[in-house]
Amino acid sequence: MTSILSTTIAKSNSFGYLTRLCKASKNVNNLMQVAFMRTLKFKIETPKPDPYPYWNKSCLKPSKIIDLTYLTYDENTKLIVVDGPPAVGKSKLCEDLAKEFGLLYMPSPIFDEMYINCYGYDVRNINPDLPEAWQFRDLTNFLKDPSHTGTPRIQLGYFLMRYEQCMNAIIHILSTGQGVVLNRSIFTDFGFIYAMYNSGYIQENTLKIFEQLRNEATKQLLMPHLVIYLEATPETTLERIRKRGNSDEINSKVFTKKYLSDLDNGVKEKCFSWLTEHSEILVYDWNKGGNVKDVIDDIENLDLEESEVKTKFSNWIFQDGHHLNDVLYSYQTKWDLFTYIDDIIIDNYVKELLLPGEAEETIRDILDKVDTEKYQYQYNPKYKKVPWFTKDKDMVFSFYRRTPRDFVNCDLFKLPYETDNL
Repeated sequence: MTSILSTTIAKSNSFGYLTRLCKASKNVNNLMQVAFMRTLKFKIETPKPDPYPYWNKSCLKPSKIIDLTYLTYDENTKLIVVDGPPAVGKSKLCEDLAKEFGLLYMPSPIFDEMYINCYGYDVRNINPDLPEAWQFRDLTNFLKDPSHTGTPRIQLGYFLMRYEQCMNAIIHILSTGQGVVLNRSIFTDFGFIYAMYNSGYIQENTLKIFEQLRNEATKQLLMPHLVIYLEATPETTLERIRKRGNSDEINSKVFTKKYLSDLDNGVKEKCFSWLTEHSEILVYDWNKGGNVKDVIDDIENLDLEESEVKTKFSNWIFQDGHHLNDVLYSYQTKWDLFTYIDDIIIDNYVKELLLPGEAEETIRDILDKVDTEKYQYQYNPKYKKVPWFTKDKDMVFSFYRRTPRDFVNCDLFKLPYETDNL
């Protein structure tokens, strides 16, 4: 069995890879790792091989992933999620943790990623040509009219974007050894669905479909090692929303004390109740901003070791290199994982989540008249310049978004460690 820390390598690694973290198991012929995260200031770095170049090379299923890839894994090779109510300070904490532990910070997805292509064209431009029920809706629409029949499709959009972002996070972790911190995630997304249902914005049949989607989608993903939740009262949250100055948020009837309370209860009751079996959870009172140093100290004292005898983190343990290769392949292509989710939506037909066939045909006919939408990026004869994440047609970084920001903070040539060919 090979965990994400690759315990089988420690005995023969001439560089003494992670020897300071090794402890003898009951079987003296094996070694296990004690995986306590360390800030870069106190982290002892050792020479490592180059990461697997997922940004320009497909992990083809028939092939075998580079054997030395897992030598890039160390005690900070973790998936962390930061969650909490709106305007609580999640982004700042994510940035601080990324800086202190040398993690990649992936910002929360937004609808611009879904609707604006790499040439700057926004498909919402065609909304005036469409019936209201067929128009492209986003967070602004929800805040202005949460009771609209299109609200479930907005939440489905967030669900699919976060589902895909988690895949990209796992690709980066397994290919480079660098940990990732997410601002919200699919694992805690159901809190919003719960709050929306309690406010009457989605119906019970839609709620049940979202619950099924959550259960099935998370089975396909590697679970986060740590979930950090920042608490704030509805009163504090409303005050911070006012200070943030977004008029759509300030004037919205969505953000009431009841909605914010339901959101908090939804995350804790509907998400943490099952997440606690798979992940460590830290909860902080963030009404006065909290202390980042305390969070860092707590993280350093958490045992995040992957082990066959543990339930938590067990899906981060791989049988061998072929198993690891298959996992990377499924996340890199994404096709099977998204098809599985699409089948659930179609088989459990809920009209609030799907546009009719004639709507899709009409939208496609209109977009086919737009130069930057008529062709796939790499095949557009009028535009040769394409973004780096679409240059290789075999690389599928986004199945659902036109311009994902998952790697906006990623400098692939300046990882937290100095690479060295072993």
